Amino acid sequence: MDFSAVINARHSYRSFSDRAIDKTVLRQIVAQAQQTPSWANAQPWQVVIATGDTLAKIRTTFAHRTQQGQAGSTDMTVAHRTSWDSQSRRNMADWSNDLSQYLYDQNVGTKAYSDSQLTLFNSPALVYLTVPGDVNAWQIFDTGAFAQTLMLSAANVGVQSIPAYELVKYPDELRQLLGLPTDQKILMGVALGYADAGVINGFRTSRVATDQMLTIKA
Repeated sequence: MDFSAVINARHSYRSFSDRAIDKTVLRQIVAQAQQTPSWANAQPWQVVIATGDTLAKIRTTFAHRTQQGQAGSTDMTVAHRTSWDSQSRRNMADWSNDLSQYLYDQNVGTKAYSDSQLTLFNSPALVYLTVPGDVNAWQIFDTGAFAQTLMLSAANVGVQSIPAYELVKYPDELRQLLGLPTDQKILMGVALGYADAGVINGFRTSRVATDQMLTIKA
């Protein structure tokens, strides 16, 4: 696929079909993401993909804890909106308002959004990105770059994605279900899948004007 087409094909999809992703495809997506650059070629990331029974256990456990009102406690500190700069807060507010208006216009309300989170987007494959031991800022940067490359690689073969807090909010449960050591930090989860016909998948986010965030100095 042309690179511009790949960039434009990748959106945060929130509702996937029941169609499984072939393990060969998953391996290809991860192998291509390994081309991501990192500090002194550190390649700090480890990748664990949950499918089948393991994913079902994660989905059931997370849904139960969420419905019981148990707060999440991610390995990375949650950055509440009040801790972001003013422009980022405006962007977040615009996103929230745009999403609410879209759901209202589609006559589905916010339940479609909350339901998608509760089911972990009905994803057939959850990709967990982890690093061992104490985490430094460069590891986070490198792993974020890896995540973006992974999602673009997925889009190139028609697999859609969404990185989400909902996938990592109970890390102790994840370590147990995924068989990870206690010192393995779970930085982010990315849900992969084939988009279904759900209305929520039609939502598109906006971007600030390029001139608003770009400075080129001669």
